[in-house]
Amino acid sequence: MLESIKQSLPNLHTATVSETELFNNSIDFTRPIGEYPTAQEIAEFVIKYPKTKHVYTKDLNKNGIAVQDTFEKYLGNEALGSSTLKSALKTPMHLNFALSEDKEELEKLQGEKPHFKLGTFLHEAVLEPTKFSRVIVEPKYSLSSKEGVMTGIKFWEGLIGEKGGFLGDEEIDAQQALSLANERFESTGLSLEKQDGKKAYLKELKNISGITSVTEENFKKIEILRKHYENYGGGILKRLLKHSKREISMYYTDPETGIDVKIRPDALQFAENIGANTIISVKSSGIEDLNAFYYQAAKLHYDLSEGMYQEVASKVTGRDFNCTITVMLQTVAPYAVALLVWSGEDIETGKHKYRTALQTVKECRELNSYPGYDAFAEKGSFGLIDMQLPQWNNQERLPVSVNN
Repeated sequence: MLESIKQSLPNLHTATVSETELFNNSIDFTRPIGEYPTAQEIAEFVIKYPKTKHVYTKDLNKNGIAVQDTFEKYLGNEALGSSTLKSALKTPMHLNFALSEDKEELEKLQGEKPHFKLGTFLHEAVLEPTKFSRVIVEPKYSLSSKEGVMTGIKFWEGLIGEKGGFLGDEEIDAQQALSLANERFESTGLSLEKQDGKKAYLKELKNISGITSVTEENFKKIEILRKHYENYGGGILKRLLKHSKREISMYYTDPETGIDVKIRPDALQFAENIGANTIISVKSSGIEDLNAFYYQAAKLHYDLSEGMYQEVASKVTGRDFNCTITVMLQTVAPYAVALLVWSGEDIETGKHKYRTALQTVKECRELNSYPGYDAFAEKGSFGLIDMQLPQWNNQERLPVSVNN
């Protein structure tokens, strides 16, 4: 049943060159590798055609659903996303756990994640560059005293009075923002005379401001990355994203397996704008250099996501998506940026992993069976697996002279 999982080679980076070539040769490619555009071809198109065109979301609905819905609505849809399908590459048990109530309950017990994450903010700012200018360092004040909270309220009221606020993604003037903050506070039923009421009002002011409060250290990091973002490739990032569709949800039923799938690429860019229908993915990472990022991409099966995105986006829109560009943001010094155009071979590998994962899901559902690592054992071995370390561990060791 699960031979397909073994063939997906989750530890591909440990394989020898000959093993990798053998793996690639065993895949039925979906198209000739030469049909995947190169970085040079995209650059030449951008130089030749500097103007971009708007593409309407309604025109992307051909064989599925393409819609600009909320992230919460996307998460609530029961179709399978790439994260769930990646778990199927490990074992069916991983897949079952990813879909289980146990996982949801455990996440609730683990509590909320830290309020501010640099990587998350940078991811959002690349797709919406105005966010770079919507960060501040708050003055110090204590939330445990009335005086402290009132200091915070006066600061945020003054900031909104100066800069206005945001309702969703739309800018609103100061009067509208302050009125809306008051309306939202009044709906809580709390009193501004009480400490909990003051804190609730302060929270509403922060929410309506559209401004993120960060530490001085993170503020400096954001400034550095903003400079690198704007200067990279002579400012090409803004051009690549112009008239792209940001965070569009797509829903599709795979005809081969009957499984409902969903994708939400960071951005879609179109052939009329950069020469190829392109998936743009934004990744923040604490890696030291590009080689470390490539290793991370292989280890975390980024290729499955990118292959799936190309395939599903092509089916839903009726357009031929044959290009993926990753915007890599480094969250450690020197906080560099890189634009990475995926190779056709890696996308084909990702598509193969995607199809393998779908087939595993289909078989598990049909048999209602979700074994763990015992799926890798030979039949009749009671789950006993012959273990073998990766080949790089077998290198010859140089003799050590202790008494030089």
